[in-house]
Amino acid sequence: MHVSPLLALCAWVPIGLYFFYRYPIRVAVLLTFIAGWAVLPTANFVPTDAPFPYWILSASLPAGYFVTKATITGLTALTGVLLFDPRALRRLRLTWWDLPMTLWCAVPLLSGIANHASNQGALREGLRGMLYQLLAWGVPYLLGRLYFCDDASLLLAAKAFVTAGLLYVPICLIELVSGPQFYTHVYGFQPYRWLGAERYIGFRPVGFLEDGNQLGIWMAMVTLLAAALWRHSGFLKQSPVRRVLGLSIGQVAITLFVVTLLCQSGGSIILLLCLLPFVLLRRARFQRRFVIALVLVVLCFAGFRLTNVVSLRWLVDHERPAHAVANLMVKAGRQSFGWRLEQDERHVKTALAHPFLGWGQWNWWEGGVDRPWGLWLLAYGMYGAVGLVALEALQLVPVIGACWFPLARGNLADTDLRLSLAAVLLLAAIDNLLNSGMILPLVLVIGGMSTRSPAPGDVETRVADGPGFKKRFSRSTASLWHRI
Repeated sequence: MHVSPLLALCAWVPIGLYFFYRYPIRVAVLLTFIAGWAVLPTANFVPTDAPFPYWILSASLPAGYFVTKATITGLTALTGVLLFDPRALRRLRLTWWDLPMTLWCAVPLLSGIANHASNQGALREGLRGMLYQLLAWGVPYLLGRLYFCDDASLLLAAKAFVTAGLLYVPICLIELVSGPQFYTHVYGFQPYRWLGAERYIGFRPVGFLEDGNQLGIWMAMVTLLAAALWRHSGFLKQSPVRRVLGLSIGQVAITLFVVTLLCQSGGSIILLLCLLPFVLLRRARFQRRFVIALVLVVLCFAGFRLTNVVSLRWLVDHERPAHAVANLMVKAGRQSFGWRLEQDERHVKTALAHPFLGWGQWNWWEGGVDRPWGLWLLAYGMYGAVGLVALEALQLVPVIGACWFPLARGNLADTDLRLSLAAVLLLAAIDNLLNSGMILPLVLVIGGMSTRSPAPGDVETRVADGPGFKKRFSRSTASLWHRI
């Protein structure tokens, strides 16, 4: 018997509020978002027998379902803060760094207004989309700005992500042998359960995430963070993170690296191997050049694809090297990369029909063949150039800021931590060129790194001290390492 996905999502609200009642506020925020993303169903999907239900989008965008784990975790965390730390909102001071998120949350309404004359439902869709993105993106960003913009809090967040990844190791190993079973056994229908599941060794795990690609990125992300924490422990005599769940940080990093390889998500493995030098090397000049190169890759990819300067199909048909590479990938059973590029190429012309503010509807690609697969093109089709610029700035500005605008952070390890988190954001941004499944708890980090004025390390919280008894007290974030 399955647990109703809608019931599980609604039950997360009181569970999350208990976190805020019982634990210090930053721990409660991390539990609400990271644990919620790790164990909740994506949405209350309507089951279908279609082998490839491409019309079901990721929870990253406002699509066919409004009640998703993205909106539920955002609603729960916002309610928890309003109930248990309402004065925190008074500390917020908006800056120019917040403009990308502000625009990203407002652009659904702007697009709906722009398309209202030709589509009477566009304004209603715009209001719905704005509310969705406020809950899914705006709330974690806001709480990141309030609670995770100092170095100690960012370190706490990094350890929380690594802990979540380590707890996912048994799920990955079991599904490696049995196939993606956990989501189906607990919640029922999972739309992309078997898509690309068979691999060289057993199966590609999914766990409770949206698909195998997202789980691969999840594991690659926590591996990067674990490697960064291990590197810090080697240089510091008193590293704040030397063990996670009883294991040394070195053992954790090696375990997560091996499990990431076993997940057999090719793109995630390639990105992990490319970004490990960024995390492990300490040369500022190398790191800055590396960031320039990857940011240019993201921007040039979107630019070339939108202008169709380079056609994948034409290259394969007319250029011998491209044809040879395509044949090699087909023989190796890894043709999904080319398939994703081709899907985007088919829909670029439709997206460009409304270039500035988009179509104002999530299924703008209807009538074509399948749908685009990258988050960047889905966002462009929905919200045009304004939405795409807001999304890319939201993901890349904190990365650039971490490399070019270092603060007086006390010691080199804190600077390295922000650079390591920047590598994780780069990982997500590059993945979103080919996949639509953004891991939204990362928006906490984006919010925390989108300010140049770190918050104080102490924050007023509310915890339980016996049945029915509540008290307020200030607790330094540095004392919370053992909570996770």
